[in-house]
Amino acid sequence: MKRRLAIACLPVALSALMAPAIHAAAAPIQLHDYRQLVRMGSLEFSPDGQQLAFLTVTSDFAHDRYDASLRVMDAKAGAVSRVLVSGMQDLHQPRWSPDGRTLAFIAKAGDGKDELYSVPARGGKPTELGKAPNGVQQFAWSPDGHTIAYVTPDNSPLSASDRASHHDLFTIHDDDYQITAPPVASHIWLLSLASGQARQLTHGSTSVLENPPPFGGGVTAPAWTADGRWIVYTRQVDDHDSDSDRTSIAAVNVATGAEHLVTGRTSYEYAPVTAPRGDTLAYLYPQGPGPISDMDLLVATPTGGKARDVSIDLDRNFYPGFAWLPDARGLVGIADDHAGSSLYVQPLHGKGHALAMGGLNPLAVAVSSQGKLAVVADNATTAPELYLMDGLGSRPQRLTAINHAFAAYAYPRTVEVRWKAPDGQPDDGLLTYPNGYVAGRHYPLVVYSHGGPEAASSADFDTGEIGPLRDLFAAKGFVVFEPNYRGSDNLGSAHEHAIYRDPGNGPDSDVISGITMLEKQGLVDSSRIAAVGHSYGGYMTAWLIGHHHFWRCAVVADGALDWTEEYELSGEGNLAWTRDSLGGTPWDPKSAALYRSGSPITYAGQITTPTLILSGTADTTVPITESFALYHALSSRHVPVEFIGLPGGHHSPQDPVHRELYYGAIEKWVVAKMQGKAG
Repeated sequence: MKRRLAIACLPVALSALMAPAIHAAAAPIQLHDYRQLVRMGSLEFSPDGQQLAFLTVTSDFAHDRYDASLRVMDAKAGAVSRVLVSGMQDLHQPRWSPDGRTLAFIAKAGDGKDELYSVPARGGKPTELGKAPNGVQQFAWSPDGHTIAYVTPDNSPLSASDRASHHDLFTIHDDDYQITAPPVASHIWLLSLASGQARQLTHGSTSVLENPPPFGGGVTAPAWTADGRWIVYTRQVDDHDSDSDRTSIAAVNVATGAEHLVTGRTSYEYAPVTAPRGDTLAYLYPQGPGPISDMDLLVATPTGGKARDVSIDLDRNFYPGFAWLPDARGLVGIADDHAGSSLYVQPLHGKGHALAMGGLNPLAVAVSSQGKLAVVADNATTAPELYLMDGLGSRPQRLTAINHAFAAYAYPRTVEVRWKAPDGQPDDGLLTYPNGYVAGRHYPLVVYSHGGPEAASSADFDTGEIGPLRDLFAAKGFVVFEPNYRGSDNLGSAHEHAIYRDPGNGPDSDVISGITMLEKQGLVDSSRIAAVGHSYGGYMTAWLIGHHHFWRCAVVADGALDWTEEYELSGEGNLAWTRDSLGGTPWDPKSAALYRSGSPITYAGQITTPTLILSGTADTTVPITESFALYHALSSRHVPVEFIGLPGGHHSPQDPVHRELYYGAIEKWVVAKMQGKAG
């Protein structure tokens, strides 16, 4: 078998990820314990740097929803946060006014659309700012605080009478298979806070980016230049949901509405952020070759000209949410890095470097006008909290203890492991030992493959697709292995690009050689190995069980199983994702064969592994039709299979009840099959 072909391995323990010393009576964490977990994000310093605003999000199981609260606290150790706004649905994106007296945010009142609200920073009742009939998607304050730029969808070309009389046919272009109405563009409007009047700033058939891009980048708010003359934003060529690769950084003159492309590029530019002084902006663009590569930080000016890649030498994939330093001489951002994530400072001239985080993984970052950093961070045994760094050279100081109760549980030990695939490809991944691990014993193994594939498994507490499963499986006495196969974004651009036109065989060799490495260590009960994965991790799972037959059981969750269906039916940028991953469309001679040979569904007739399939019924990223095909391929041949649908679910559970049931179903299936007889 291929898994005997691994030629090297190098286990590397991460001392920062080791479980802390705990009382002998501490119990492993259980699925229902995560109900109390509070998540944090949307960090923003007040203009004077003295206060910090952020959101906390809790799970309301009684009403099956997530509730967000807007909190404010002094930006210093020992301060206590206070709730400024709570009880409003879909509360997100808090932003300080330039004078620091108020915070604006987006929220929903009753069954209405998302609208803009403001609240005094000292406390008070939120007030609605204007009215956008179609709702608000993102917004930004002008530097003088007199105007808010916000993004809202255009009116539908179909009137109410058209819909009532069924005169509602529409043209479909690059849209997903569940589209029910003509798509509409989103544009920027300017709201005068003095008059309450709004005027449209951008027009035409182009749109502000609305949907997730295919490889990297993201949907972000427009950004004003420091002098208030320009607004820069990510402009999509049209309003169709699968064209989120056809994007450019555009600059629009606030006074005249005239706009132009900043660099002239017409694809894969995202997330512009303007400097706090001067006329520089930074944005994300693929390093290359092609879009399957690191997203680098580039700088340019709103007036146009050649952009410069300032992070070319860092070789890491930056995520949206990066921030300028107050002197505008560099930026701070987050990127996956080996077994976790790192906080990087990237000067405008010179090589960037990681900041010392004391073993924590940054999840979100903000920078103050004095150069302080606020960071939400966690690791495999530490629930997320808010931390403060007084400068680039200082260590994080914990500001909050919102999740302190999670310190009472016994957690397994998670380490990084490294090895090489048979073709020499360097790989790494996470290895989690079972609770109560005893050296020399052979343990059942769960192989969890992450999605993306341009992402990575990271030793976080309860984030990413694996969620609580790492700890739940370890508590059951299983070893958990999370390989960052080629295509992952945590080892540099070459590792990420290595999946180009090699969607199955190369990653297969990475995973199988990793399993072989663990077997050689005498760690694994080779008769009890499970394959689990979500999205592209579902692709990997279906591929692995279609090509190897040692698996005890498998779980394919929202699995991408058929490249042709991904191209023809899905949205969320997957038209470009398939085309640029395989080097062409299903109808191009140079790529057509790969759409079949690279699809796990092609090999479904060879699967003998008992398999659990889960899929959201409203998934437009990976259509549920692919899961139906896998289910029938197994059930018609009497392979043990169960197919669970998540009503209204998109590409992952969107509510706390479904999330808990989803992970509970996976845990139950794997535990039952691993502890029972094979087959």
